[in-house]
Amino acid sequence: MEGSTRERFLHALMQYQERFGQEKASAIQEKFWQSREQIEADNASEIDWFPSWKKSQILEDLLAKTYLDLIAEMEREGLS
Repeated sequence: MEGSTRERFLHALMQYQERFGQEKASAIQEKFWQSREQIEADNASEIDWFPSWKKSQILEDLLAKTYLDLIAEMEREGLS
């Protein structure tokens, strides 16, 4: 599937929810939010001075590995 890493993650998450239910999908979402908060905290001093549109862009770049890791986790559980 083509598209941004974020779009691939969201697509995989929707499929995961359909296959395994809301509870398991919520657990993946929680892992995402925890990772996002940690990434934001770890990089705040480096990106705070950018305009908001650029901060969002940088944050998405920093989240790429998180998206890929969570996609891989869902695939290991049987999503393909």
